[in-house]
Amino acid sequence: MKIRSLKYILKESFKNAYRNKLMSLASISIISAALILFGGFYLILVNLNHNLDILYAQPQMQAYCLPTLTDQQISGIETEIKNNKYIENYSIVTKKEAFEQFKKFLANDKSNEGGANILEGYDESSMNVSFIIKVKDPQNSKLVASQLRALAGMENVKYSQQTIDLIATISRWVRIVSLVLIGVLLIVSLFIISNTIKLTVFARRKEINIMKYIGATDWFIRWPFIFEGILIGLTGALFAFIIISYLYGFTQPRVTSNLATLGDGFEIMDYKYVWSTLVFFYLGVSALIGASGSVMSIRKHLHV
Repeated sequence: MKIRSLKYILKESFKNAYRNKLMSLASISIISAALILFGGFYLILVNLNHNLDILYAQPQMQAYCLPTLTDQQISGIETEIKNNKYIENYSIVTKKEAFEQFKKFLANDKSNEGGANILEGYDESSMNVSFIIKVKDPQNSKLVASQLRALAGMENVKYSQQTIDLIATISRWVRIVSLVLIGVLLIVSLFIISNTIKLTVFARRKEINIMKYIGATDWFIRWPFIFEGILIGLTGALFAFIIISYLYGFTQPRVTSNLATLGDGFEIMDYKYVWSTLVFFYLGVSALIGASGSVMSIRKHLHV
C-alpha cells in the first residue's frame, strides 16, 4: 500500500467516524463496557487462580493427636503417615512447639488484652502433638483426611479442601457468567459498529459510485470503512483500559490491607503482573470487533 493511499484511508476513516459521531460514540461506549466487564472478570479469575495455586502449594491439612498419647503411640501414627502413598511430605509440631505458638498467638491477639493469663495453670503437656501434611494431589485431600481420622489416637484433622472447593466453584461460575455477558455485549458491539458503517456507506453512496466509475479498486473503497471500525474499536479499548486500570489501582491496596487485617492468607496480585495480558487482549479484540463489524456492513450494503 502506497503512503499516499494510506494517508487517504486514515484521513477518510477519521472523517467518517466524526461524521457519524453519535453512532460512533454509541459503538465506543458499548465496546468499552464489554471490555471493562471482561477486564473485571479476568482480574477476578486471575486472583482466584493465583490463590488456588497458593493453597495447592501449601500443606493441605493438620492432623491432631490426642494429648494423652505416649511417644510410642505417636511414633506409630507417624509411621502410618510416612507410608501413606498419597502424602508427599509432613512435619511434626511437638507439644512444646504448639504451646509456644499458642502463647505467641495470644500475645498478638489485640482482642485478648492480658490473654497470657488464660494459660495460667496450663503447660505444654495439655497441648496436642500434630502433623502438618502436604498431599501429593489436593484432589485426594478428602480421602487422606478420612484415613487419618480412622487412626487410633487421632483427635481431629483439619484441611483446606473446603476453601479450595469454594474458590474453584466461584472461579467456575465467574468464568461462565463472564463469557455469557461478554458474548452478548460483543454481539451488540458488532451490530452497532455495522450500523455505524452502514450510515457512512449510505451517506457516501454517490461518491462511491463515482470512485467506481473512474476505476477505484474494491479494496481501495473498502479500506476506509474497515479502518473506521478499527479506530472505533481501539478508542473503546483505550477508555476501557484507563477505567479498569484506575479501578484496580484504587481497590487493590485497600482490599489487600483488609485481607491482611483478617489474616486469612488471601492475596490480591499487583497490577504490574496482569496489565500486559489485558493490553494485548484489548488491542486484539477491539481491532477484530471493529474490523468484523465493518466487513459485515460492507458485504451487505456496499456492492463492490
